[in-house]
Amino acid sequence: MRIALQEKCEKKTITREHGRAVAEMITAAWNQEDKITVDFGNILVASVSFFDEAFGKLAFEYPKEVLTEKLAFENIEEYDRALLNDILISRYHQKELGQNGFSKLTKKRPTIKK
Repeated sequence: MRIALQEKCEKKTITREHGRAVAEMITAAWNQEDKITVDFGNILVASVSFFDEAFGKLAFEYPKEVLTEKLAFENIEEYDRALLNDILISRYHQKELGQNGFSKLTKKRPTIKK
C-alpha cells in the first residue's frame, strides 16, 4: 500500500490531528498489507507534532524490527528524515523506560550524569 501525503493530506501535515489521520490510514491497512509506503512527495513537513502522532506513537505498539520491516518512507527530505528518526528513537527509549519515564525494572527515573 502507498500513502501519498500530497494527495491524502494536501498541505495538512502540521498538527497532531493531521498526524492522527495518517496513523489511522496506517492502522487500517496494517493487517491487510505486507508493506506500507509513505510517500512524502518531497514536501517539507518539519512538524514534531505531526511526526509523533503519525509515526512516533507506533513505537509503543510495535517493536523496532516490525516497524522497519512494515513501513517504508520515500521522497522524504533529509531534515524530515532526521526528525522522524529522532522521534522514533525517543519513543523507543521512552517505551524502554516505561511511558511515564520511570524504569520498568527499578521504578525510578534514570539519573543524568553531568
